[in-house]
Amino acid sequence: MAKTSGREGPQTTRRLSTANGRRVYLGVILGYALMLPPQLNANFLGSVFPPYRILLMVMSLYILSAIFRRQLKPTWADGAVLAATGWICAAMFVSSDTQQAITASLAHIVDVAIAYFLSRAIFRNIGDLRAFLLLMLPGLLIVGTIIMVEAITHTHIIQGIFSELTGHPVQYGSSPRFGLMRAQGPFPHPILAGIFFVSFLPLYWLAGYKKIPRMSGSFAALTSFFSVSSATLLGLVASIGLLVYSWMTKRVANITWPLFFFAASIVIFVAELGTKSGTFSLFVRFASLNSMGAYNRILIWDYGTENVARNPWFGIGYADWVRPDWMSASMDNYWLLLAVRFGLPASILVAVAVLIGISSLMQRSIDNSVADADVLRGVAISLGVFALGLASVSLWLAVQVWFFALLGIAVSLGQADARKIGRVVHPMSHDGIRKSNSGAFS
Repeated sequence: MAKTSGREGPQTTRRLSTANGRRVYLGVILGYALMLPPQLNANFLGSVFPPYRILLMVMSLYILSAIFRRQLKPTWADGAVLAATGWICAAMFVSSDTQQAITASLAHIVDVAIAYFLSRAIFRNIGDLRAFLLLMLPGLLIVGTIIMVEAITHTHIIQGIFSELTGHPVQYGSSPRFGLMRAQGPFPHPILAGIFFVSFLPLYWLAGYKKIPRMSGSFAALTSFFSVSSATLLGLVASIGLLVYSWMTKRVANITWPLFFFAASIVIFVAELGTKSGTFSLFVRFASLNSMGAYNRILIWDYGTENVARNPWFGIGYADWVRPDWMSASMDNYWLLLAVRFGLPASILVAVAVLIGISSLMQRSIDNSVADADVLRGVAISLGVFALGLASVSLWLAVQVWFFALLGIAVSLGQADARKIGRVVHPMSHDGIRKSNSGAFS
């Protein structure tokens, strides 16, 4: 049985000519700065200052302006992010010396809190997100294509050029897979390149664009494959699967999102009770490209949770975590890493903010006055898959900023006034926005 809502997506009617529209350019400038290579990072007083971090510090003035003008409506997610940042700072002063605590605290204030609240201040409706994605498209296409060429030719193109210009060497320690170099483009590690690009697939596919921008954005996201990372491949499979399910919810009456979450809960419950290793071990086995990778992630979980049990409240800071000598210091689990370094409250608070962001988008999409449920669904899928993937990878620098910026987008759109959420402000009068029937999370 077919299922349609009869609602149509809005069309572009004017340029980014107002002050409200021009704020999107702040997000675009930051977005491009996130794709600058580490060879451009500056070091000052023992701290690393990537270009994006300097921009965020300057752009924090816009957050203050938005707060002063009462343009930010407080949410529980805001409180969770603020509490998490505050807890991280407090934990560092408990576990580390003063200089390291100050350095780490400032870095997390910028990369977590300012990134999140800047996104909250910039993205106030779906039109802002659509404009941002259109303006980001050329850069994502160029960088994504270069990443693909890097993988095929086994050449560091982007960082190689900037290494010649700055004298800072290319840092690379990954081995080839499937005959391809694990390309990292402008990022410090292939995993970061992969999870950054794959997060754009649901955003572009469900943004309501016509064929060319939709397919171009999706192509850019699919170049994440050339990072040849298990977390990226998991993200691609999960994103495509959820996009297919989203398509089915609009065409088959009995296929709904509540059914999906109910079925997922049953699977998790059965896996937890019916397997000796539990849900997490089962997950990492499917999320890893080989048995050694899966085994290493299970060991990280086992020894990491032991470290958390010893220091549950404030963690160990940047001290070396306890593990066998032959294990690498790398901790491929962002949620566990937060708990080990800063205590369980930090990890829980960030997870709560993510859950609030996703659930608010789901609730907003059910509102019949919202004409763009597909876009909300795309943000929810992107953030949800991103958060799921963090159980098998870590985050740092630019991609951590993008994660919290995406969280800010989710929270903003999830609590926006239904009368304003679909209002479109675009950078050009004919940008490829198509009419569409949008289904809700129902």
